[in-house]
Amino acid sequence: MALTADKVPTRARRCLDSVRGAPGRLASRAGGSPAGRLRDRLATWLLACLALCACLLLGSVGLTVAWESWPVVTEIGLAPFLLGTTWMPVDFGTGTSFGILNFVLATMAVSALGLALSFCVAAGCALFLSCGARPSVRTTLTSLIDLLAGVPSVVFGFVGLVVVVKAFITLGHPSGQCVLAAAAVLAVMLLPYTTSALAETMDAVGAQCLRASATLGVGRWHAAYAIVLPCALRRMGPSLMMAFGRAMGETMAVMMVVGNANLAPRLLGKAETIASLITLEMGTAQAGSLHMSALFGAGFTLMAIVFVVDALALAVERRAARRTAASDSLWLWGRAGAGLVRAWAAVAAALAAGCVLFLFGYVFVQGAPVMSWDFVTQAPAGTVLGTEGGIAPAIWGSLWFVGTALVIAAPLALACALVTVFWLDGTRAGRAVGHLMAVAAGAPSIVCGLFAYAAIVRGMGLGRSVLAGGAALAIMILPFIEVRAEKALRDVPRDLLQSGLALGCSRVHVLRTLVVPACTGEVVSAVALGGLYALGATAPLVFCGGVAFAPAPAGVLQPAMALPLHLYLMLAQGTTVPQVYATAFVLMALVLVCNLAVSGFAAGRRRRWLRR
Repeated sequence: MALTADKVPTRARRCLDSVRGAPGRLASRAGGSPAGRLRDRLATWLLACLALCACLLLGSVGLTVAWESWPVVTEIGLAPFLLGTTWMPVDFGTGTSFGILNFVLATMAVSALGLALSFCVAAGCALFLSCGARPSVRTTLTSLIDLLAGVPSVVFGFVGLVVVVKAFITLGHPSGQCVLAAAAVLAVMLLPYTTSALAETMDAVGAQCLRASATLGVGRWHAAYAIVLPCALRRMGPSLMMAFGRAMGETMAVMMVVGNANLAPRLLGKAETIASLITLEMGTAQAGSLHMSALFGAGFTLMAIVFVVDALALAVERRAARRTAASDSLWLWGRAGAGLVRAWAAVAAALAAGCVLFLFGYVFVQGAPVMSWDFVTQAPAGTVLGTEGGIAPAIWGSLWFVGTALVIAAPLALACALVTVFWLDGTRAGRAVGHLMAVAAGAPSIVCGLFAYAAIVRGMGLGRSVLAGGAALAIMILPFIEVRAEKALRDVPRDLLQSGLALGCSRVHVLRTLVVPACTGEVVSAVALGGLYALGATAPLVFCGGVAFAPAPAGVLQPAMALPLHLYLMLAQGTTVPQVYATAFVLMALVLVCNLAVSGFAAGRRRRWLRR
């Protein structure tokens, strides 16, 4: 909830009153003295350096992947690589061949179909949240949908394998694995992102329209149907394109359901995406080989597609901003149209809530009987991974990976958000940083793993380690944290900063004493949610730091197990399905508890700030 000017807390008013009453004394405390000016200058330079490091780190990802993939262009050629359909990395007497056209088409087909399915539910659910839900219902439904954003992708893939794939087999499909099944799983994964983005668009459109229509005696749902929905649909392009970019980078869930066959994509046929290709073959590719370069080239191609999609989203957003409300036509189907839209919104909201409850309920019911204290506290044993013992080293390894990622990403992301909002706002540099963060946020997690592998595992010679895996996760969550922290900072009333600056306070002092305390809960929530995002990541750890049967790490230079990777490896064996349910139970229980704790902390912090 944003702070408005009429809800400025008592603490801020007292601080500003003290400025008016004693400007000289405050100036000496807030940067007027030589020591204060030096402290503020050092803080400013530190924030600038951290923000610059964040931008350079994200930029170096693309440059490193491009450099590693250059041999493909020189030895194979760009056209045969992009337009070829044969992928043969091993020479069986006929030579090697590296063509990724089928992988590109499969990536775009699964992403587009998944986004279309998700949009059908998300648009109706967003309309229900914006125009039809009571505040208590809206809060509950939003919290439920937000839980999906923290569920690890490998859990989606696991549930898709045991539920969606089996449903397709029951309906007569030979194997159950196909493009449509992968799109259905991907649609559920995209639901929280598309719903949130569309709800924000509809809130912005309907804030005044609904009040004006109520004044004129027009029903809420008729106004939502005739005004809010048509206007919002014209402005949904950027949100949908951003979701499409995110869908193309999904790895584990799609890989477990799509079938992984180098075929031209068909609705009920198997296919293989670029992210799946890299994950499956990176471990067998020889360092420095053409096969390795081809995998890096596939990753760079995926990054280029995401960049183009983001550029199109930016162009659509600018075009939509120039359109006037008068150009938006009404839909005139009368009460029948309003009734259909209302029914659609209610069904979509019920489907969204049902997906969340089914996912958590199914995993908890299947995993609870297998749970025991020994399973949580013992190390895995037995000849086959997971048949005996427990998951204690995987829990500790996940904590080490997440902790390392947060130590690297949190300072860089927060500094970048502060500099962007309070120093670069409205400038070309600020827009460039925002564009970089948007592209990085949509970059596939597997590309972050490629960068960590090239720069740390191979470049520094450190091998698979917690540091390499944590660095890959840090690059993945850095834009995630920065975007949310930036939004929290922008929600703080600008009057606080402007009043403090006008009365002699330094910018750093006002940020430290007023602005940052006003949104501490939201900023901490952004960091914590970034940690949960890293907790569920699997693809970056496959060839950077995750190792089966590794003991609990004692330092960042050692390899480690991780809960999502452990779950995937056990599922790939097919002999330890009960233990897979129990591992998924632990993962989702951690997500649920942390989400509740973060939401409670943010709400409590906001209430305390408003009372002070």
